[in-house]
Amino acid sequence: MCNMMKSCSLTLTLTGLVVSAANGQNEYSTPMLDFGAPDLQGTWSYETRTGLQRPAHYSELEIDEGSMLSTLEPTSKILDDYQNFGTNRKNDPANVGGYDPEYFSIGDSLALIDGKYRTSIIIDPPDGRIPYREQGAMIRRQQANSVFQVQGSLGRSDGPEGRPLSDRCLKAFSSSTPFISSVYNNNMQIIQSPDHVVLVVEMVHDARIVKIDESHHDLPYRKWLGDSVGYYDGETLVVTTKNFSEWEIAQGYGINASMNMVLTERFRRVSDDEIRYSFTIEDPELYTDPWTGEMPMRPSSGLYEYSCHEGNRALPGILAGARRLEIEEEMNR
Repeated sequence: MCNMMKSCSLTLTLTGLVVSAANGQNEYSTPMLDFGAPDLQGTWSYETRTGLQRPAHYSELEIDEGSMLSTLEPTSKILDDYQNFGTNRKNDPANVGGYDPEYFSIGDSLALIDGKYRTSIIIDPPDGRIPYREQGAMIRRQQANSVFQVQGSLGRSDGPEGRPLSDRCLKAFSSSTPFISSVYNNNMQIIQSPDHVVLVVEMVHDARIVKIDESHHDLPYRKWLGDSVGYYDGETLVVTTKNFSEWEIAQGYGINASMNMVLTERFRRVSDDEIRYSFTIEDPELYTDPWTGEMPMRPSSGLYEYSCHEGNRALPGILAGARRLEIEEEMNR
């Protein structure tokens, strides 16, 4: 009788576990900080080979391990398919200074969530593609061009102000609003206090300061990373960001959006070694509907200092080269 009772108890326990798993229930209890907020602190990596949009040769959001491994063929192909860095090939005659792919750090697999590998960061719309309006992409280009016209007659190499933001060490080619994996430096640190959360990224050491339980400020200027406010929804940190800088938006780092974009991010710790990160972008001028992405963040070994200004020897060389060309042009007249 006792053995039968144990057997029945075990059967019921296993059945309960199966039902919980089937319903997607997570029994993990998020550790809490002493001021009552979920503990999200630490250094996290959002490195993944999964791209923002779903490549055409995938029809589903999720694939199994076998299908995932079959896609991790030459690194050059992965970079083309997922990160769109096809021009940074060392054998590309048009490339005069791009990094060799061996220096890239794009991760070892696609994003793994709930035991399945993701073929796109975008989960809504279901096709994994950005829902542009019919003229959305053209409107986006027009917005960018109108910002650059502010420079007036300033040429690309007339002075440092004419160079792209990445050349000037003001912003990199990656995105941290929202976080999207790039070719390297895909690490970030979360620091929490009762009134603020700081999101520090390794790339160009940008620090986004999120005000907790406050409203967006009516500022006379726009911030590089937008104005962020947040609150805690149970064990989830919710951050809303808007009022982005026109210069950052114009240069199109990370995603194509306008200054009217409203970004809502969610950070939820689902295990000791994973933060489930998601974001939703609203921009009615460019997109037919809001769209949402999701990816995991895993523990990272730490951040390296991004010494861009200290090691930026290329910018003086670029400007000196332009002055030399001007002298030669004047001498040949």
